[in-house]
Amino acid sequence: MDRILKTVDRLSRLAETIAVILIFGYCALMLTEVVARAQAQSFSFTWEFSQYAMASIFALAAGPAIRTGVHVRISLLPEALPPTARRSLDVAANFAALFIVALIVSAVWTKTFTSFERNILATSVTKTPLWIPQAIVLWGMGQLWLDLAARLFRRMTGRPCEWRDADAETADV
Repeated sequence: MDRILKTVDRLSRLAETIAVILIFGYCALMLTEVVARAQAQSFSFTWEFSQYAMASIFALAAGPAIRTGVHVRISLLPEALPPTARRSLDVAANFAALFIVALIVSAVWTKTFTSFERNILATSVTKTPLWIPQAIVLWGMGQLWLDLAARLFRRMTGRPCEWRDADAETADV
């Protein structure tokens, strides 16, 4: 089981890396548009691709945020509970999140597959096949589900389920 958890963590780091690369790409697109507009020009593709990048960044970074414990969380109730009740609440919340994310993954899969099957293109000048950005979002949502499942397993087995130094790997990894 440790091997599966390490694999999920590696996939999470990969998704996180791609999200960071997309952030730089997003910034480059926006700077290109700012410079172009300063010269009374505009590139239609910058807005389109920056929207794809933002959706992809959000999706790809969601799982790693769960893994490293930097996601937004309301902790007022859990902090008021005793440790056993806190753990039970966390496990219940993880089950609920797994169910909700599974529904999202299913919906995004259907949308991506339909776009691919019907060869649906963006209505913009670029005519981007929509399945490409949708597939990246699908990957991110799938990674979120895997990270939630790994967190739930770790929580239920008494292992540390989130840590801020998750990327500080040992030499044997």
